[in-house]
Amino acid sequence: MMENARGCYCGDGDTSCGTCERCGGAGHTRHFPGPVPYTGAWCDRCYHIVEWTHPTRLLTHIIIPLVALVLLYQCVG
Repeated sequence: MMENARGCYCGDGDTSCGTCERCGGAGHTRHFPGPVPYTGAWCDRCYHIVEWTHPTRLLTHIIIPLVALVLLYQCVG
């Protein structure tokens, strides 16, 4: 099945393809917004909240690049 720009499995004319796991509203079934191999359903609002507040975001977007920069600085300097 083709995925749309949202990354969910809605067909033509569908307004939702699942029930949001956080708020219970009309949601979309798609991949978890992080590095965890999980598929669930979220409305757009809850999806973005989970995307920005999940603990793995801190690890993958702040800590790993910071460690890489420190190691690079030590190798160059």
